[in-house]
Parts: sequence; structure tokens; C-alpha cells
Amino acid sequence: MDPTSSTLGKMLLEEITPVVMVLRTPLVEESCRKNGLSFIQMIQPFSNFNNIDVPVRTASDQPYRLHQFKLRLHYASDIRQPNVEAAEEHLKDVVTRASENDLTDLNSDPPQLESLLRSAESESQSSRFQIFNKELIRASSFSEHEAFDHPVACLLAVSSKDDQPVNKIVDLFNTNEFPSLLNNGAMDPKILKYYLLIHDNQDGTSENATNIVSEMRGTFGSSDCRMLCINSAENGSKDWQDNPWSACSSDALLGQDLGCFLNMDDIDEIKDLMQELSSKHIIPHMEQKIRVLNQQVSATRKGFRNQIKNLWWRKGKEDTPDAPTGPMYTFSSIESQIRVLADYAFMLRDYELALSNYRLLSTDYKLDKAWKRYAGVQEMMALTFFMLDQSRKDADYCMENAFTTYLVRVLVFWSIDLEP
Repeated sequence: MDPTSSTLGKMLLEEITPVVMVLRTPLVEESCRKNGLSFIQMIQPFSNFNNIDVPVRTASDQPYRLHQFKLRLHYASDIRQPNVEAAEEHLKDVVTRASENDLTDLNSDPPQLESLLRSAESESQSSRFQIFNKELIRASSFSEHEAFDHPVACLLAVSSKDDQPVNKIVDLFNTNEFPSLLNNGAMDPKILKYYLLIHDNQDGTSENATNIVSEMRGTFGSSDCRMLCINSAENGSKDWQDNPWSACSSDALLGQDLGCFLNMDDIDEIKDLMQELSSKHIIPHMEQKIRVLNQQVSATRKGFRNQIKNLWWRKGKEDTPDAPTGPMYTFSSIESQIRVLADYAFMLRDYELALSNYRLLSTDYKLDKAWKRYAGVQEMMALTFFMLDQSRKDADYCMENAFTTYLVRVLVFWSIDLEP
């Protein structure tokens, strides 16, 4: 069975994907809120591509094509590790709601109950497990010891109604909303940037907006700027059938029709925007970064001589967990570079390259007694073995090793550190 067709494979393709950090002005949100949506909610449904066709080359110059791709969009202020107590309560609520839904089915009329009994019990359990797993992943996201949650790109959105929009873009960089991953040195601040001008068609023609986007292109680069026109539907009349934002219905105001001022032209523009951002900017950027990092790692760490040199000079660190005040390794350290290389390769489906670098990193972290990072790399090795459809024994060993390390090495030290 193709690993990508399995439940786990689908989950990995859905959850371990590039993150885009979003910065926007209040007027951008104001225009989107007319539709009962935030800016991210408006564009998120169009960031998942199941029929994309983008040519990519591995670090060894072997061609292949990406046919499935997804971006995870997060406001800069939301890129932070969730509070542990709040995350635990949220997960308890998820389990409780799932149990209540099952109980509702069991208390239903006989025809529905009979249908439920005919369905496989494993299918119901699988569905609950998938829901819990997704929430667990989100509750443990944005940890400093894993790089696939580090933003690959930054999307900056300003409104044509903003006073001096170009200056507003500069102001967005001076925000205090940047994630702690960036502020504490765990994440490379030099990420891809894409600039977007939002024009609300309810505010009039786009003539002035066209002049603004021309100024933006002259300042930030012609290929990195784009204008998006929204709210083109008159009197809230929709010309589309299926609602792309149905998943947001729980967050909508009572009685509000999601996307009511967005017509098919607006939707097509949003689709084109996300397609262009993914296929012409983010994927090529990741591909190029993989090449650069692979060359650096090959020159300094791979090969018998480099490995012996690394083992000879590397000094084991104290048998303690990562310091709560910051990471053990900054983004510029060779260990962090290898982790980024491996995670980027995993997200672009070059699993052989990912595995070779996870192995290299696993040795480093073990020698350094950086147990949390060691466990995280062991997890990724197990998942990479799975996606390669290789040894089940190796995958099981790595996953068990990760679990044991988290339990024995990491949690024990944290509990000691928290004792009065």
C-alpha cells in the first residue's frame, strides 16, 4: 500500500507542511470581516492543492514533480507554543465532545442505530483518533526543537485605504507581534517575503490601488508584490454554489452568510494568488535553500574525515534539558541548519535526503545530550522510514526510542527543574 494513501500518510501530508507567517493592517481585516471572515479564513481554503503540478529537483539534481501541496497560514501573534495547561484542557474537551457525539448516535431512532451498528467499529474509532491526533499536533506546535513549524515565508497585507501603504508595510516589520522563535534566535529572520495590496471594491474603482501596487513593486520588487480585489458582489448576491468557507461556520456571527460579498471573480483571484505564492515563490525558495544548505553540510559534516573531526572535537553537554530561557542552538548553528535542511526536504517529499540528515543530526544531539531535540529527530526518522515504505522494524525502533527519551530523559529533568 502506498504510504501516502494510508491514514498516517495523509495526516503527514496535511500537517507537516510549510508555515506562512501573516502580517496585516486593521483595514485589511475590516474589509474581510464584511464577509464574516478574518483575512486568513478568507484565503485558507485555497492554500491546499490536490492537483498542483510543480517541477522540483532534488539536491542531487534528480527531477520529480509535486502534485499535492499545502500551506499553513498563521498570524505572527499566533506563532507560539500553546500553554500546557490550556492545551490539556482543550484536548480533554475534544475527547468529551467525541464521546458525546457517539452517545447521541446510540440514543437515536432505531433506523439510525441499526445503521450505526452495521458500520465498522474500527471506522468510528479511526475517525475519533484522527480528530484527536490533529488537535494534539496543534497543541504541541511551534516548539523550538523542530523546524517544520518555523515560517518559510511572510505574507504582508495592506489595504488601499491605508494611509501611505508602503510605509505601513515597513511599520508591520516594527511590530511586537513577532514570534518568540524569531526573537530568541531559534529561527532565521531572513525568510521569503511577499507583499499584498487588498482593494475593497465597495470603496470604489481600483485606479488608485493600481498606482499604489506600482509603487510597492518599485520598492520591494516587481515579482514579489500583487494586488487582490475583493467584495465585488453587489448587495451580497453570490454567484457560486459550494461554500469554500463552510468549515468556518462555527466562528461566524449568528445569521451571517460567509463570503456574501465575494463573487467568482474574487474567488478566482484568491485561487490565483495562493497558486502563485506556492508554485512560483515558496516551493522554488525551499528548493534553492535545500541546495545551499546541502552544499554547506556536505562540505563541513559529510564524508569520513568530517565525521571523525566532528566526533573528536564535539564535547558532550551537561545532562540537562534545554534552558527555558532560550534554545541551545541558534538558527546559525550547523545543527539548526541540518534540521532545517532535513525538514524542508521532508516537506518537499525528498525523503532520502531528509533521512540522511536526520541520522546525522541524531548523532550530534545524542553526543550533546540534547535529549528533547534527539527525541524529535528520532520521531522524524520513524516517519521518514514510513513514508519511504522501508523497514517497519527501523521505524518502530526510532518511534519507541523517541517515546522513551521524552519520557525518561526530558520529562524527568523538567519535573526536577520545576520542583521548589
